[in-house]
Amino acid sequence: MRALVHRRGAWGGQPCSTTLAPTREASLTVGHSGHPDYTGLAGSPSPARRFALVTLIVLVFVGAGIGSAFAQAGDAQAGKLVYERKCALCHGEKGDGKGPAAELLVPKPRDFTTGVYKIRTTANKVPTDRDLFRVITDGMPGTSMPSWAVLPEKDRWNLVAHLKTLAPDTFKEAPKKLELPKEVASSPESIRRGKEMYEAIECNKCHGTDGRADGPSRPELKDDWGNAIAPANLTMPWRFRGGSAPVDVATRLANGVVGTPMPSFIDSVEKPEDVWHLANYILSLGPRTLTYATLVSVTNVSDAIPDDPDAAFWKAIAPNHIALLGQVIVDPRNFNPSIDLVSVRAVYHDKEIAFHLTWDDPMQSVEDAAKKTYADAISLQFPPQPRPGPERPYFLMGDASDGVYLLRWQNGKGVTEATANGPTKIVPLAGSEATAKAVYANGQYRLVIKRPLASKHPDRLTFQPAVFTPVAFQAWDGGAGETGTKMSLTSWYYLRLEEPQSNRRFVVPPVVAILTFAALLLVVRVANRRA
Repeated sequence: MRALVHRRGAWGGQPCSTTLAPTREASLTVGHSGHPDYTGLAGSPSPARRFALVTLIVLVFVGAGIGSAFAQAGDAQAGKLVYERKCALCHGEKGDGKGPAAELLVPKPRDFTTGVYKIRTTANKVPTDRDLFRVITDGMPGTSMPSWAVLPEKDRWNLVAHLKTLAPDTFKEAPKKLELPKEVASSPESIRRGKEMYEAIECNKCHGTDGRADGPSRPELKDDWGNAIAPANLTMPWRFRGGSAPVDVATRLANGVVGTPMPSFIDSVEKPEDVWHLANYILSLGPRTLTYATLVSVTNVSDAIPDDPDAAFWKAIAPNHIALLGQVIVDPRNFNPSIDLVSVRAVYHDKEIAFHLTWDDPMQSVEDAAKKTYADAISLQFPPQPRPGPERPYFLMGDASDGVYLLRWQNGKGVTEATANGPTKIVPLAGSEATAKAVYANGQYRLVIKRPLASKHPDRLTFQPAVFTPVAFQAWDGGAGETGTKMSLTSWYYLRLEEPQSNRRFVVPPVVAILTFAALLLVVRVANRRA
């Protein structure tokens, strides 16, 4: 379906509902009988009317079910019109995956004329209508195929009917139901068994030791059409195509993913129920959902701040999950960003501030002109100095009239401080006050950047407690060819240093309790004397 050039990020309001309590005046409207048992659903509380009402409700629900069943048939001609408006830009007018936007997209849009569908719940290669409807409705997370739930349900069923006309030979065969073994609930024992299977059938060769899509076979993987294809990052189930429920994962394992190097494993595991153990293990590798931050909180600490990114100290600090998008404003644009999430932990004390950054990258890369590779990198962006009001520099590294301050780390070179007046006008600051230490393991970077809290240099930001300071992030996966303006980035967030907690909170309550007790004793003593 039509690509979203800007991928979905962490923004978007939550729906809110308002319940209006009925007033007495509102209850005395048309249809109210005045009877104390009146429910608002009928004009009379008589048994006959209640029975009629129940019968009506049942008929309505049955009718709705029948209507839904008919909707599944769809109208191919009406679906073609929807396809031309919403899908042809990527998938092409003929459905061959050669739309005008196709060359910009990774993975490539589906060629519907082949009749090959990756996501299905059937034992053969023919998807059900419901399978097609679900992909249209839910989209394909991690690709340019968005959810089309915004379309009326009828239009989506009509699309299903049209797609089937593009590969009529495929759909001459009836879908064959996939019979999965009896489900096994997740447990420590099941997860342990799943890990054994993960290693035994060599899932790690593609998906990596910890499931971060960094296996040694990754550079060689291609789909059936010769396009390079990346394995799924199993630590991010919210991006699983085809769903992240245990039954969805078990179905992918049992079925494989047609058109990709992902085979069926139902005959590879020792016992059929092992697909459930494997599914449970995969779902244990990461959180089922993720809550994105809207504010980066910086915790005040009294202890020394460790340089080691793997120190236990950092595990006690709550992460702020930040979503990144591809930079598509200036050339070269990044329509398919490799890095779309960075987790930020931040702390400070009276002398310094530190940022602990974690992000996934399937391959560690350094700049090498001979090999034409680029360095992995990440940067934090701030205004040079705090300023009142909402005005901020342009989020893409400032502009000619209003620059930004950068804390930038690059693999192989370490951390530097710089000013920028646009992405092509970055000037390193002499006498850098920042230090950094990074660890890379199993497809993940963990980095600590430290810097003095205050600075007298006019181009270096001084961090102040209880002040909302704008911050933005940029990241580059050098192994994916990202450099310069071809990057992932965010717009402005706000960062806030939590105010130091006073020791008075430990002193004042006991003092108040003692004084209160003393006052009560005095009152009792005076009362006894008068008696």
